[in-house]
Amino acid sequence: MLRNIFLEVKNKFETTIGVWKKVKITIDPDDPAAVEHYEKVMKTVREKTELFSESQRIQCTIQTRTQDIPDARTYLSTLKEIRIRRGLTDEFGVEAMMMEALEKVEKEIKKPLMRNDKKGMAILMAEFDKINKKVERENLLGIVL
Repeated sequence: MLRNIFLEVKNKFETTIGVWKKVKITIDPDDPAAVEHYEKVMKTVREKTELFSESQRIQCTIQTRTQDIPDARTYLSTLKEIRIRRGLTDEFGVEAMMMEALEKVEKEIKKPLMRNDKKGMAILMAEFDKINKKVERENLLGIVL
């Protein structure tokens, strides 16, 4: 078993080296074309070696950890746990706003919101859209000021 793991890692490493040998990579964060080229090369490497990017790992973790959660409150709490474990920050306080929106919706429907409740989830998504617009507006104001 250990030998198979080693061979898999070795093959992925050799594939990566093979891709890097074929292309010239310019590392210049101020050159948009160089950054785009680097991104394409790294995407090719990840695809050929079947490795996930960080965002893909987070997405996979979210899907795996939340697939059996029936209610919206536990779902949001699980997302918070994942964020904390990954070391990601909530710079704009969006989680608190999302929980407030959930409480508002649950108060309106007079029961806990279940993820399969299409009407209730539509109301919650509308509240989330308001939050997104508010955060975008505040973010733009912060950039302008």
